[in-house]
Amino acid sequence: MNNYNQLDFTKLKPCNYNRKSSESEDKQMLSILSQIDEAQRISSYYKLPNFLKIFKESKSAKKEFLRPDFMEMIDLIKKGIIDSIVCWKLDRLARNMTEGGMIIDLLSSGVLKAIITHDKVYYPSDNVLLMSVEFGQGKQFVKDLSVNVKRGQTKKASMGIPHGCASLGFLNDKTEEKGNRNWKLDEEKFWKIKKIFELFLTGTYSAGKLHKYAIEELKLTTVKRKRIGGNLITLSRIYEILKDPIYAGYFFLGGEKYELDKNLPRIITESNRNKVLQLLSKKNIPKIQHHQSLYSGFLLSDQNDFMGQDIKFQLICDCKYKFAYRDKNNCPKCNKEINKLNNPKYLIKSYYYNVRKKKNKIPYKGLNEEYITKEVKQYFNENLTFSNSLLNWSKKYIHELKDKEINDNILVRKDKENRKNDFENKKRKTRELLRDNKITSEEYNEDLVLLKQEYQDTQEPLKENDWYTEMIEITDIIEKIDEILENGTFESKRSILSRAGSNLVWNEEKLNISNSKAINTLIEGIKHIKLKYPKFEPKNYQVPQSLNEKTSDFSPVFSMMLGR
Repeated sequence: MNNYNQLDFTKLKPCNYNRKSSESEDKQMLSILSQIDEAQRISSYYKLPNFLKIFKESKSAKKEFLRPDFMEMIDLIKKGIIDSIVCWKLDRLARNMTEGGMIIDLLSSGVLKAIITHDKVYYPSDNVLLMSVEFGQGKQFVKDLSVNVKRGQTKKASMGIPHGCASLGFLNDKTEEKGNRNWKLDEEKFWKIKKIFELFLTGTYSAGKLHKYAIEELKLTTVKRKRIGGNLITLSRIYEILKDPIYAGYFFLGGEKYELDKNLPRIITESNRNKVLQLLSKKNIPKIQHHQSLYSGFLLSDQNDFMGQDIKFQLICDCKYKFAYRDKNNCPKCNKEINKLNNPKYLIKSYYYNVRKKKNKIPYKGLNEEYITKEVKQYFNENLTFSNSLLNWSKKYIHELKDKEINDNILVRKDKENRKNDFENKKRKTRELLRDNKITSEEYNEDLVLLKQEYQDTQEPLKENDWYTEMIEITDIIEKIDEILENGTFESKRSILSRAGSNLVWNEEKLNISNSKAINTLIEGIKHIKLKYPKFEPKNYQVPQSLNEKTSDFSPVFSMMLGR
């Protein structure tokens, strides 16, 4: 017997339920407005009364009990206020078996008299197994989709490409199909992001100060998309950029670390990223400190523990007694009022200490800032002080090396281009032999393999290393470092330490100092020269006039220094 003839649709108490997920599973589904229009068409076709309520939700149905409108509809059905549902498809109601089971129970018990969709009407007398299959298919679709998406994300990650929108400074390559898009450089914004990291690593810029610089000087904006973006960057985005490991050349997916595509440039090293995080971190820094800390971010323990700063405010009384004067009005020894002292001497001492050991009440040795400054000055004075004559000669020769490299590269490229042409000519001749049946296909393939091996170097790009900029930077540091450490401002001192890539390690016995790889190489080179020529002192050495005129004739010392 036809269920349609048994049910009087004109006497139903219908509602209309519409759902569109905000997630990717439903991007191809009808919009809410389209679903409502379809429901009106269905209502007109079956001559239904006006809907008692129209429910509209933009929620996923993958998990149960997360849709308030759906739960309200179920409650109204149980109360008998509503006895039928009009919806576009059954999977609009549920994509999990818990809520699907609620719908099936209400329908099979007769509380719900009908579920009316665009292609079918479900009645209480229908086989509930078919409805279970439909709800189950929705659930399985979501599970399969999740697995496939994760598999695709893992595959992309192994290729060095994170999923989702590219970090600021990069762009998604839209020339590829969606889901298979690589990243490319956003040249307009990349140099601005690099500048942000350079400034922050000096230790003289807070995130707030960086934000002001980014919007006032750099005019840094977010990427313009269809509906959002294109606005000046916010402070919260500055924090996101500083914390993002992508700029150090790696990222995480599912707790696993992946290296960024090697074709994409890095802004900072991983060690510099750790320094950024240390500068951002507030949990290990004593909150009572509001004073400038010269070596914060440069100083660690030999166990890689954070070294916090402690400021001691002391006073030497007229009676020569030294004491901490904060929260005191009188000298603890002579009881004279501090405000009435004739010749008080105020002292401010900075100490660094192992935060972890102090918190865990483990014995530790503090480190006086004056001692650190003395050691740093002595280190650079002994290892990185050149005479003006030697420094000027170094700059001159660096320029000459650069000019020579440019000329050499021109010759190398020309030779490579000639070899490429030879390769193509030999391939063409081999193809002609195959075409004229003078060689077999097997012989052709063998010859082609040998040719590719012989000319393999022509397929590889020329490796270019910007050593010139780094060398000029080093000579600039050497020229300025002594004066800055002696008389420079707080900001300039931190800047020169950052440019030198300085790392200070305190093992509670000795302060160890290291710098960037290039500067460390220079220092080790000078030590090696001194072993062979003990009288050679860079800070006193005067370059012979002949070397200033012609750098192709070198003394033994200079020959060693010019080793690259």
